[in-house]
Amino acid sequence: MGAVSIVTAAVAVLAAHEAIAQTAPQVQLPQVQVQQGEGRRRMNDPERLAPFGLMLDAGMPEGAGLSGVLRPSPHLRLHIGGAHNGLRGALRAGLTLLPLRGKVSPSFSWEFGHAQAASTKTLNRRLADRTQLPTSSMERVGYTYVSTHLGLEFNATRRLSFFVRGGMSFMEMDVPSLQKLDEPFRDSLSPVETKSWMMRTLQPSGKLGFMFFFG
Repeated sequence: MGAVSIVTAAVAVLAAHEAIAQTAPQVQLPQVQVQQGEGRRRMNDPERLAPFGLMLDAGMPEGAGLSGVLRPSPHLRLHIGGAHNGLRGALRAGLTLLPLRGKVSPSFSWEFGHAQAASTKTLNRRLADRTQLPTSSMERVGYTYVSTHLGLEFNATRRLSFFVRGGMSFMEMDVPSLQKLDEPFRDSLSPVETKSWMMRTLQPSGKLGFMFFFG
């Protein structure tokens, strides 16, 4: 009888303990603290990529340029921005592939750029101020180029990279006629300037610069 009472009492205690465990509130870590901890770990991860950046470079045919850069993966760079060759400003966009990951990697780049030729209205306004034809400044020349480059990229840190590239560029220069200029500028035109013309050329090109990433 005593053994039966002991067993019965033990069963009752276990049942009561289970009931209390089921009804007791679950203790959880605050979600905000967990998310903050995960965010700090991601920010301190040395393998984490800073996705956005700025690129400053100089080369031919585009001159000096400044672009925004997107780095969606360690092997791809996308950029869009502007450049100026001392005569005309241009818009440009391009991409770079990096097949290797490390301090130094070969790179394969493609870039497209375009500068719109100055309109007759723009030339009339400038000539009215300076009273001379834009033969030396080449203000009326527009151009489009497509470049293909091979190069090397040096990753100094996770956020700073330097590069040097060389290859070929296809250029198309467009020079519109000046026959629509206002008087007295039109009477001063040479026979060459009365006609529009276009020139296409394939020429060596290259650039060097650096990129700084953030975010």
